[in-house]
Amino acid sequence: MKKIILFIGVISLLVSCSNFLDKEPLDQISTDQYWKNAHDLENYTLQYYPNFPTAKNISSGYTGAMGWDAFRGSDHQIIQTPATQLNGTRTIVQSGGSWSWTAIRSVNIFFENYKKVIETPANIQHFIGEAYFFKAWFYFELVRQYGDVPWYSKSLQMDSPELYNPRTPRTQVVDSILWNLDKAVENLKFLKDADGGNNRLSKEAALIFKSRVALFEGSWQKYHAGTPFGTQGADPAKYFQAAVQAVTELMTAGKYKVGIYNTGNPMVDYNKIFSSTNLSANTEVVLWAKFDKTLTTLSHNFQQYVTSYTSQVSLTLELIKNYLGKDGNPYDYTTLSSATKGTAFLSKIATDCDPRLAQVIWTPGQVMWDNSGGRVLFTKPYLDKSGEVKNHTGFQLRKGADPTDPTAGGAQGFSTACETGSVIFRYAEALLNLAEAQSELGITVNYATTINLLRKRAGMPDFKVQSDPNRSGYAAFGYTINDELYEIRRERAVELSCEGFRFDDWRRWRAHNLFKAKRPLGFPYLKSEYAVSLVVNTDANTFVDAYQKILVNGYQFNEARDYLDCIPTNEITLNKGLTQNPGW
Repeated sequence: MKKIILFIGVISLLVSCSNFLDKEPLDQISTDQYWKNAHDLENYTLQYYPNFPTAKNISSGYTGAMGWDAFRGSDHQIIQTPATQLNGTRTIVQSGGSWSWTAIRSVNIFFENYKKVIETPANIQHFIGEAYFFKAWFYFELVRQYGDVPWYSKSLQMDSPELYNPRTPRTQVVDSILWNLDKAVENLKFLKDADGGNNRLSKEAALIFKSRVALFEGSWQKYHAGTPFGTQGADPAKYFQAAVQAVTELMTAGKYKVGIYNTGNPMVDYNKIFSSTNLSANTEVVLWAKFDKTLTTLSHNFQQYVTSYTSQVSLTLELIKNYLGKDGNPYDYTTLSSATKGTAFLSKIATDCDPRLAQVIWTPGQVMWDNSGGRVLFTKPYLDKSGEVKNHTGFQLRKGADPTDPTAGGAQGFSTACETGSVIFRYAEALLNLAEAQSELGITVNYATTINLLRKRAGMPDFKVQSDPNRSGYAAFGYTINDELYEIRRERAVELSCEGFRFDDWRRWRAHNLFKAKRPLGFPYLKSEYAVSLVVNTDANTFVDAYQKILVNGYQFNEARDYLDCIPTNEITLNKGLTQNPGW
């Protein structure tokens, strides 16, 4: 049968010419109508791909995944108003929210019916692997938000007694998630063999996700031990070891198609990963979302916003201070700011620091757009703008910008939609996961095959364990960690900046001390660069203090409540077996 390109949500996939998009929801189809052949299984699993976070489908304005942390809440990104979770201002949820079992029920329906398909195992194995992956994905989303959740192994009906099950301890749920990911690895194709290449799930993607889940749970159980959020009897080392095993397998010589993208140009290589419209040949990108402007629902406005707007997403001094000098040593941003302010400060740190920094924030003289709409250089942060154009800190998001993109600067209007691809899984994360898990276990980290590969791409010296004299001033996690782990966490903040990881990182590290009773700061403001009438709040050292009037006493995070979400109270009324999360 003829092959065509069919977009499911935002992923470009090779599938057969079927009427999939016209069918009723697949978990509502009669088993007599469906489950006939391998294409039925393929179409069924394709419906889950739009759940991946991209530039298109998450609640973070038009910057997509690049601004996700600003909307969810982190110490590295902010928007105009403080994130409610960081500020402890969330209210009790009565119904709705993310407490939904629709997706999990749908996957369970797949497992109850796929054996009805009469096909050779080789023809359906990959789709079975996708189903295992997505069951793990959906359950991990619930664990991240709610902790203990009921585990369901079959689809439920209105009268199913399992509807009244209590919450399953999160460690049991995570163990089941990891088991599902092992089954996914067993059944999925290798990246080199996958139909659709790195637009389709693969063994490599499942191994990276396994390392993410295991590292998250190991950290959570270690740093939340003895609190209402830890699980009694949990063994963090077991999860750290699972993370190590997953990445070690991924690094097996000659077996998997992965590597770090590096053309030898440290000033552009890092950003190129996030500014490209086609990542199919990039071996670092294990899974990405492809867009096509000819299909209006399958494009976005990222380049318009990262080049000429902001969607209010602003980066903070707390992020910037993670960047080392080009010599690999801690950089003294505070001393610099006493004499060098405003745009001169931005230019100086772009010159002196890790080249990744100038690929993450806009600095004076960089080309914002150069296309049919003209050529425009960045001169200063948009502190004097308003609405979705305004920057709130002086550190303005650049990561992923492509000045030559036809939509950069909004030159052709928003009707000409953006096709920049969205990275979903990349090998760099796996290397950072491995280094952190090994350090947590006290295992010798092989930096040559992990972090130094990332440093080399950036043109930075090799990783070294050092004592940062500024550490207590801006990265006090609230407990003592050794210098090695501190530096690994720093490298993670730098390499994965603005990719949506920080929200989960501070939560799994129990690191509310990073921001509680504090306010996020920006660059050292220079009044003479803006109109006299512009009002910009600053602290005593002239650092932009965007929340000075809003958070007089800093973020009021409630560490006895805010690490997990409120289970909707209506659900607890309906199911007496459920208990509420701490503090709610």
